[in-house]
Amino acid sequence: MQTTNHILAKEGILTAFAIAKRVTPDDMKKMQSQVKGKKSASSLFKSMLTKKIIEDTQQAFESNKIPGLMVKEVVEENTEKKRIVELTYFASIMAKKMAGNNISKYHSCYIINAIVNMLGLTEEDFNEFHRKFSRFKEGRPPGDDEGDEPESY
Repeated sequence: MQTTNHILAKEGILTAFAIAKRVTPDDMKKMQSQVKGKKSASSLFKSMLTKKIIEDTQQAFESNKIPGLMVKEVVEENTEKKRIVELTYFASIMAKKMAGNNISKYHSCYIINAIVNMLGLTEEDFNEFHRKFSRFKEGRPPGDDEGDEPESY
């Protein structure tokens, strides 16, 4: 069951937030009538009740009928944050290796420049990166150009 895409979890109010759907009295009566007279009725009833709650909760997640449930944008934002953390870790490993090999600033610049050239990155790519990353850091959705400075030539 998902617990991280509810607004209470996102805002840090509750670090783990799980939702259980309510089982109606009619549902309870149906389940009780199904287990009447059977051996181990108590354990059978408990398993039926658990199954009913899980099915109702999964169905509510799929149909987004849970108040405060965040939709896919949050998942994409969390995915982007996770990717940034992974890339930062990768960059730190490279920086440590370079520092550990006593590479001068001149040679460090050469390595970075060589990587940029090998990847075919241009000044426009970096300008676009800075715009997107600025929006990401500020929590603005992609494509929200409000507050971006106009390009100067």
